[in-house]
Amino acid sequence: MKHSLPLAALLLASSLVPAAPALAAEGEAVQAQPAESATSNTSDAATENLVPIPPAVQKTMDRLFTLQPELKKLNIITSTIREDNQHFRVYLSDKKEEELRNSKEGMSAHLEFDEKTGELLLLNVQAAAWSSDKLPSLQLTYETAEKFLTQWLGAEERKQFGKPVSRGSSGSTAHNDDGTQTSWRERHAQFPLILNGIPVEGDVGPRIGVDASGHITSYTYSPIDLNKVTIPKPDTALPVEEIKQKIATADSLGLYYMEHQPEKYSRSLDNTKSKPALLYDLQQYGYYQPQTGKAVDTMSGKELADGQNKPTPNKKVVLYPKGEQLIVRSEEEAKQLLAKVFNNKDAVAKLRVEERRGMAWEKESPQQMYEFSTEDHKIFASVAADKKTGQVQYANLQLNTDQKAQPAKVAKDRAFATARNFLEKYASPSTTLLEWTDSTYYKEPELPSWVDKSKLPEGFTEHQPKEYSFFFYETYQGVPIMDRTYRVSVDNQTGNIVSFSLATPKDKLDLPDSKDIVTKEQALEAFLKNKSPKLQYVWPQYFDQRAPAPILVYAWDYSEGFGYVDALTGQYIIVPSEWDEE
Repeated sequence: MKHSLPLAALLLASSLVPAAPALAAEGEAVQAQPAESATSNTSDAATENLVPIPPAVQKTMDRLFTLQPELKKLNIITSTIREDNQHFRVYLSDKKEEELRNSKEGMSAHLEFDEKTGELLLLNVQAAAWSSDKLPSLQLTYETAEKFLTQWLGAEERKQFGKPVSRGSSGSTAHNDDGTQTSWRERHAQFPLILNGIPVEGDVGPRIGVDASGHITSYTYSPIDLNKVTIPKPDTALPVEEIKQKIATADSLGLYYMEHQPEKYSRSLDNTKSKPALLYDLQQYGYYQPQTGKAVDTMSGKELADGQNKPTPNKKVVLYPKGEQLIVRSEEEAKQLLAKVFNNKDAVAKLRVEERRGMAWEKESPQQMYEFSTEDHKIFASVAADKKTGQVQYANLQLNTDQKAQPAKVAKDRAFATARNFLEKYASPSTTLLEWTDSTYYKEPELPSWVDKSKLPEGFTEHQPKEYSFFFYETYQGVPIMDRTYRVSVDNQTGNIVSFSLATPKDKLDLPDSKDIVTKEQALEAFLKNKSPKLQYVWPQYFDQRAPAPILVYAWDYSEGFGYVDALTGQYIIVPSEWDEE
């Protein structure tokens, strides 16, 4: 996709047992003990999962239990060493091992440490008493996380990190034996590492989870020995005004429609005011070498070849839409649709309703999901429809086989014809001219030299596409409408459609006239007056491996919100971002 995050986002994770054994004195190795009530026939198995806790780890646990005294009351269920990275793991619970499945009451915690230094790398706490389907405010999240981090690291070490920034939220739901649900939600605050007064982008710094009652529910941080790292100096970079003239030209801008351009970007666009808009926006985003302005591959730190960062021009296709609709209002109708559209009655006949009980807060979603799988879980399917109208918005059929990717048996032209014919049948009546692109042959970049392939996850394979994926945009007066999109994916072995997404049907579009608008040159001038890049460090990571040093780059600054140039007035419009507000 060639568009900014906001545009892309619009198109678009008991019974209590006796108290835990007493903690060892500081520096003393301790043999972890199972709960006293463990039965004799499980004691041998339990012993295998209880490795003596190293003194350095015990020392850290003592400190942690001082700050989180509720953890001290828990029993050590398992203590083990991860063979792949020598991290020491401890699992705590206030229940017997055989009672751990019932989440209606009780508390548990997962801890992970550096075996040698004892450094706390991970903390996850789940307590039934803390359950809630509400999120904490940003203020409560930041204040609680700040207090914990300062207490944990000390005021001096805390200074190496910047102010907390939001990293979204997460949640989970346990389904109890009596049919009830217990839900948890937390908001995440990230503390970016600061180098030479410049923040490091990404997950390089402590991340802390906080719930609605102000409990610390999670903590992750992998310390870096900066004495062994060569850090690029920022004084070698070109000035901002000079670099932005290099990375933005009139050709960098594209002209687009938005049928529903929001006044602000938030979690729920349904409750956000919007209006039709004709706008200029950047066609590509990324990172730039601070001395030349050339686009940079942040995994390797190498400059991209000329044109490698530029979007592939879209192609046009004329449609004569038949206006047929796909309507689903029940699980049986969803299965009928799958058999009809995906031309695989044998696979669909084996599907059964997936026993999935959604999160409590999903009940408010305007979308109705129908999910299916086979008994052996080798075939999955799903259908999403509008709850009010039953209009199908998305569907897919996934066959999971052990067979490796094979050379395509179906030519791309034939697959495209299949996708086009499907859209001509089911696309909106307003769809007469489409722009389209395909991501079929996207190839992941070569692994950089600092990646140790022997440490990659077992079964890791490079990306091998098994299907052709075509993306379509409706147009109005020849200009693409970025929030009226379609996607159709076709299996390259069978030629059958395997997934699709559809825009909401419309008989007629009401959009601004594109005849009398400002030029790209005028739009660029307005853009550069209001937008600048900023210097930042990016520290590449690949799975659990981190590059030996960060990379210094320029990137556009969106701290005050995303924006665009109104093509009718030439004004630069800032759209505030409130992704994490309730």
